[in-house]
Amino acid sequence: MRSFILAVAIVVCGSAFASEIREFDIKTLERLGNELTRVSQTPDRGATAPERRRAKQTAMVALKGKLFAVHYDYVVLDDPGGNRLLVYALASTGRANDFVLAGHFRVTVSADGAKAERVDALARSLAIQRAGEGLPVGYHLAGISMAQIVSSKPVETLIYTSNLAKMPIYVATVPHGKIFKVASGRIVDTGSSAGK
Repeated sequence: MRSFILAVAIVVCGSAFASEIREFDIKTLERLGNELTRVSQTPDRGATAPERRRAKQTAMVALKGKLFAVHYDYVVLDDPGGNRLLVYALASTGRANDFVLAGHFRVTVSADGAKAERVDALARSLAIQRAGEGLPVGYHLAGISMAQIVSSKPVETLIYTSNLAKMPIYVATVPHGKIFKVASGRIVDTGSSAGK
């Protein structure tokens, strides 16, 4: 009989203060995360017009020296807050069964694609869940647990990662240790807190 294991990844994602990044409401986070999943699978990754291609280049310049030592794919989405664009730098190891939990960036770019208005590190460290790593023989990964301290809610890239991994991610956020379940394109407050 094969058993399941929920991997625990304690991700130290920054200083002790939540809300270091531009935050969205949960409905918007779900929409952005699901759109990231869909658009990241297209050949153009959302860079479908000259201003969107320019936005990608602008974001790449704005992120110079900030990225971790892994491969990044860039995805361009409309900014839900108005007439701007969001460019995501999505970290990847290039291995099919590795899932990057933390290490992604979001750049808010002007509608014409020419100016980077804000850079948000969606984590302060790189965290990779390698499929099967550290699991006993006959066991397989059934879910992931992590702590996130850059935002009071799970970031949209966790929906993207959960969708790709096809498994839930349980996220404890700072400062109150509120636990959310990210699965099936949704973010659900479990009503629990870490350490309680």
